Amino acid sequence: MPILKIKIPSRWGATSSLAVATLCCFLAGCAAIHHVPAESAIATSPQADPESVRTEADSLQYQEQSEFFGVDPGFPEETRLSPLAQTDYDSLNQVFDDALAAAGDQHWEQTRDHLFALEEQLRLQQDIPDTLVAQARLSLQRRIALLRAIEVETGAFAAGSDPDLFLAQGYQELDGALPDSLRPAVGEPIPGIMADLLHWNNPRVERWIQYFTGNGRRTFALWLQRKQEVGDLMTSILKEEGIPEELIYLAMIESGFGARARSEVAAVGPWQFMAPTAKGLGLRVNWWVDERCDYVQSTRAAARHLRALHDTFGDWSLVLAAYNAGQNRVLRKIHQGATDNYWDLNLPAQTADFVPKFIAAARIGAAPADYGFTGDSPASPLVFDTIEVTQPTGLDLLAECAGATTGELRSLNPALKRGATPPDLGAYSVHVPASSAGKVEKALAKIPAERRLTWTRHRVQRGETLGGIAQRYGCSVADIARVNHLDNVRLIHPDDQLVIPMPGDLDRLARNRAEEKGHYVPPSGHKQVTYKVRPGDTLSGIAHRLGVTVTHLRKVNNIHRTSLIHPGDRLFAYRPTG
Repeated sequence: MPILKIKIPSRWGATSSLAVATLCCFLAGCAAIHHVPAESAIATSPQADPESVRTEADSLQYQEQSEFFGVDPGFPEETRLSPLAQTDYDSLNQVFDDALAAAGDQHWEQTRDHLFALEEQLRLQQDIPDTLVAQARLSLQRRIALLRAIEVETGAFAAGSDPDLFLAQGYQELDGALPDSLRPAVGEPIPGIMADLLHWNNPRVERWIQYFTGNGRRTFALWLQRKQEVGDLMTSILKEEGIPEELIYLAMIESGFGARARSEVAAVGPWQFMAPTAKGLGLRVNWWVDERCDYVQSTRAAARHLRALHDTFGDWSLVLAAYNAGQNRVLRKIHQGATDNYWDLNLPAQTADFVPKFIAAARIGAAPADYGFTGDSPASPLVFDTIEVTQPTGLDLLAECAGATTGELRSLNPALKRGATPPDLGAYSVHVPASSAGKVEKALAKIPAERRLTWTRHRVQRGETLGGIAQRYGCSVADIARVNHLDNVRLIHPDDQLVIPMPGDLDRLARNRAEEKGHYVPPSGHKQVTYKVRPGDTLSGIAHRLGVTVTHLRKVNNIHRTSLIHPGDRLFAYRPTG
């Protein structure tokens, strides 16, 4: 029998190496079957009939080989080829042996010539009405396919070739001649989530499908509508992070895609992170911001978390169980139950329901019309631009720059709890309406820094009053009560956190109040000057001395034409700075 010497390059992947090793085993086994004389193919002993006795090991080997190759020369005489057919078969086997020897010496052109001649001879025998001959022919055809597969695997990693493309083309030409287990994965990987999860259909999954299409239909319809808004954004991030996009349905069953969704155990955001988990994943959770609420930041964090869990468990059903119950709890359950099959684990009731609920949601979400969801109220996808704000800035000011409402900016930036970018983080990414980034950045650049700082934070100390706090920051009690939604200004407590409106916001409030009362509101960039009236002064003389008009003096000081000025009066005017 020829010895097959196949050189396996060190850079082959595990799948290809395993496939080649398996092919060589099959070929070696095949040669052993067809080159052992019939008389010695069965183990015998002095006390046994040579035609009917086999050892247990031989029996198992023959059974395995016969199942794959379709012929077993070790069975009794009546199941063997006729002498004429055996002669033809031996001749064809000799051609295959020549091909095998050429392949062992890496002479692939000679190998292809031998295989081509062999295939031609097999095609000439296709009409022979003999079952055993047909089985023998199928055995040869499979061995030819195995040898061609070895050629494909060897050529795939030749210098200068594209292994993935070469393998895909080579195995496509074999056209189903090999079982799927011997074919390497080429091209786009098939997500394991399909095998781990989405093929399941059992009573636990069916119960959730019935609920979502029955009593829970209105809620699920709302979830589908929200998915139209944020689905494209979230799935694009999952795909960028290498996570199956079907896992968007995890956010669906966790929060219904609610940005500010909050559970009874204080899990927050579309992915329902607890604060310690979120911080461990790099999200900011503090008095100013909660990035669990931001669709972009939280989805990237969820992708990182899911990838880490998959590295631990290697099975998406266990990943979802760990997402819900915690990694350590699921590991303990696997250890206690001596199984890593999710469906056999003794999990808490909520977790035992979690995966079937996910599968049901994913199945309906993939084809909602099949379950009677018509999508009568389509929603527009969430789109926005993102800019870097380098100084603390209120969303109301950004809305003004964008020509939008403050409500729109708050909706785009649910993570900004205080309606302003944090003062202690330097640059911060803010979402603005689509196609407005350039406009906002240009308008924002013209606004002085003192107008941007619109908020600060104050922790109430023992003995403090709202009046004293307002006086300290130069604002009013009403201003603080308004932004903190305080119904009773006397009910503040030590360690309460208050948002204090600062110059930018106070400036706008002062302007509004002054204009409502008919008072003069100076343009930005002007400073106030004061003049004390002396005996003999006139309004025109004072205006000339201060460099303003009489009309300006009358308007700023609310002086009517019939009013008089007196020595000692203080008059005010506003002049451009510098």
